[in-house]
Formats: sequence, structure tokens, C-alpha cells
Amino acid sequence: MKSPKKAYSNKFKDIINRHVITISSFEPVSEAAYLMRNEDIGALVVVDKDTKPIGIITDRDLVVSVIAERINPADVSVEDIMTKDPVTVDENTDLFDILKTLPEHSVRRLPVTQNGKLAGIVSIDDLIVIVATELANLAMAMSSKSKVI
Repeated sequence: MKSPKKAYSNKFKDIINRHVITISSFEPVSEAAYLMRNEDIGALVVVDKDTKPIGIITDRDLVVSVIAERINPADVSVEDIMTKDPVTVDENTDLFDILKTLPEHSVRRLPVTQNGKLAGIVSIDDLIVIVATELANLAMAMSSKSKVI
């Protein structure tokens, strides 16, 4: 018996956001906040000179670690508050493995790598759209009248 083909193996590559806004670890947190506001995003991937993801900084990090502590954002570097060694996934990772990875590590965003270098990012919101679409397609298929051939 043949093993079933994974229906979602190519879907993941289609939803990866290839336009990732990055920042260096030595930049001030004020620059991270500026980028997040101007790009209308909630996180930045922190990369080294070889574009390897070394951290991630979120809008929540800014609020909890800087603003709530009444620290001047210009006086703190990204490295001081970023999550170091972020959980990443390879761009060839199976969609179902990614769906398990997010809650397993309590993260909402995953930098996507290719040969260890940043290739994109995927968020829980991106995945919800894919899963919801596929569920809607399944529901439509189930509700249509069956034809006897």
C-alpha cells in the first residue's frame, strides 16, 4: 500500500513572508520601536552579519522590559531585551510540524531559515488563514451533493 502524499508540503512555502524586517543586536531599542511602527509589524528578527537569526524582539518585549520599567528606549540595545537563539524552522519543514512547534515553544512567530540563514518568517496568523481556508474547503466538499457514477 502506498503511503499517502502530504497535502500541505508545498503550502508552507507559499505562506512564508519573504520580506522580513530585521535589526542588528547593537541597535537601540528606540530603532526597533520605530521600525515596528513604520512597518506595522509586531516583531523583528535579529540577525548577525551573515543573516543568521540570533534573536527576536517583539512589541511585548518593548512594553514589558523597557516602557513598563520606565527605561529610556534610546539607552537600551536590542541585545539587552531580545529573545536569544530563537526557535526557527527550515523552509522545508512540514506544515503539521510547524503547527506543533508554535504551542510547544509558546511562540507566535517563527523565523524561517534556508541553510541556516534567514529566508522568511511565518506567524500564527498566517497559519490560521491556511488552516481556516482548508477547513472551509473541506466543509464545502462535505456539504455538496454526492454523485453516483
